[in-house]
Amino acid sequence: MNTRKTLLAAALVPALGTLIFLGSTGCNSSNSDAAESAASTETEAPQHDADGMSVTSRTGTLKKIFHAAPSPVEMAKLIHRSGATFDAAACNPTGANARYNTSDRQAINLGVYGADLSYSTIFEENAASLEYLSAIKNLSAQLGISDVITDEVLQDAEANRGDRQALINIVSDTFYDLNERLKSNGTEDLAGLLVAAGWVEGMYLATQHLDQSPTELKARIAEQKMTLDDVMRLCRSYEATPELTALLTRMETIEAAYAGVSLTESEGNVTQEDENTFVLGGGDEYTADDATVAAIASAVAEVRTFCIQ
Repeated sequence: MNTRKTLLAAALVPALGTLIFLGSTGCNSSNSDAAESAASTETEAPQHDADGMSVTSRTGTLKKIFHAAPSPVEMAKLIHRSGATFDAAACNPTGANARYNTSDRQAINLGVYGADLSYSTIFEENAASLEYLSAIKNLSAQLGISDVITDEVLQDAEANRGDRQALINIVSDTFYDLNERLKSNGTEDLAGLLVAAGWVEGMYLATQHLDQSPTELKARIAEQKMTLDDVMRLCRSYEATPELTALLTRMETIEAAYAGVSLTESEGNVTQEDENTFVLGGGDEYTADDATVAAIASAVAEVRTFCIQ
């Protein structure tokens, strides 16, 4: 993954990060990805923005958030193993995009729809995936970045609607480019809204399956404590616009709920699955009791309601 796409991965945190991370206890990464990530971290210049957070630190945080997500197949395996089924009602309806008529609300729901798009794709609900991709195109056009999701992209998605991995790749590339355009247009606050809202939607969708796979999902939800810390720190480094401030203030209730998560520190270990894949095991363990998980789910639901209103 090159530096450009690593930065763009911020938009993918909700779509193929939070949701996917919830499906595995370990992180998979290739030799080349790990080496390139390490190399880019060492060579980036320590430039600083006016807010005091270095550009290198932002880039590193984006990488940390994104690379916390293993394969999307892991999420599908977890949910399928529990006997869960796709819950269309848990997603934000595509018809709702008509009421998002400000750039802030459009950016927030790009993140929400990004998570819904990935959720649909992981479950191979390809018709729903295409609907969410179309809704995202609509919001992107209103934000002035319509050239990212072209008719060619939609045609490519339609042609590959039976190929989950191809659709996942299309989703990934699309959100890489959406986030890059927001950043290059000087609207990092909108990129922050997209990241934060997408993380919330990914968590919301995960909590909707707690009754079908409680033990595993509780563990994955507890582990999101570290990702939430990174998301909040990153978004707080952006320009403090009223809408971004309002969203982050509401997300503080989720931070408060996560205070009940316990951390047991231990040394991690790395095992090699095949020639190019390594699995991180052991390491810090996050645990949460039923009351804490319920508090997290409740806080997430409240913030999610704010996002889609």
